[in-house]
Amino acid sequence: MRPSDEIITQYKKKICGVAKAFDAFCSNHSLRYFAIGGTAIGALRHKGIIPWDDDIDFVMPRPDYERFLELASKSLPKDFEVLSHKNNSEYHLQFAKMCDANTSLLVDSRSHCMMGAFVDIFPIDGMPDTDEEGRKKFFNDFLKKRMRAYSNRLHYHFSDYLHSLYRCDWQAILYQICSDWHHLTNCSDDPYDECDEITMGNGFDESEYVAYFGTNHGPKVISPRKWFDDFYYVPFENIKLRMPIGVDDYLRQVYGNDYMQLPPESKREARHSYYYLKLDRRVSYCEAKKELKSR
Repeated sequence: MRPSDEIITQYKKKICGVAKAFDAFCSNHSLRYFAIGGTAIGALRHKGIIPWDDDIDFVMPRPDYERFLELASKSLPKDFEVLSHKNNSEYHLQFAKMCDANTSLLVDSRSHCMMGAFVDIFPIDGMPDTDEEGRKKFFNDFLKKRMRAYSNRLHYHFSDYLHSLYRCDWQAILYQICSDWHHLTNCSDDPYDECDEITMGNGFDESEYVAYFGTNHGPKVISPRKWFDDFYYVPFENIKLRMPIGVDDYLRQVYGNDYMQLPPESKREARHSYYYLKLDRRVSYCEAKKELKSR
């Protein structure tokens, strides 16, 4: 469901508040982070969130990301929370989200993890010391493992099986069966553990090339580490965020040399919709499910 324009405006204010708190937390604890992707384009082109977009993305070098998760579990301000696959067995993504703890959000009917208005926080990891083709193969091989882990965390419906059968998508059916078995047996194994072991195998600060693996842009995000060796602040809505020193090179590589040009109106579409959203309070998953059934 796509919320109304008024709700989206309120939602953007909420996530800007989360971003401001994230920046302050990182500054207080000397943690490296950078705006990335559409957030970086929005900052440079619009001085804020891209008008038709509705999210904020950050990346953190792996050592800082792991320290952030540890510190957040102990000293995050009470109005915020950090969700990751390490602290919530229902959370379905490999990367973390920092949320407004006074809001309620379900991104999909297949996810049983109650979130809040959020910003995405991706770890950046080092890449193997190989040639370009070797790095691309490493990246693509990992994505297959991540997809399997991602599917295991979701709760599929009978309609998902029917849709996959109609498309003769046997790989999707296999993922769905594995997911059902994972939940049926109450398996305690974290399907993302293997993914973390793979991506953490090459140190960020020791690697010539780095990448963040939560992206949908594929191997184009493999970048020289030197692009993330420093940062500068840029205006973003009513706050300021850190931009990697090599942001122009990065954005040209991923989005093309004309990334500062507005896309055609037909492509100015938000990527996200929300299964359940409340911006005035936090409810449990069971409460949200009950409310959805009564609609």
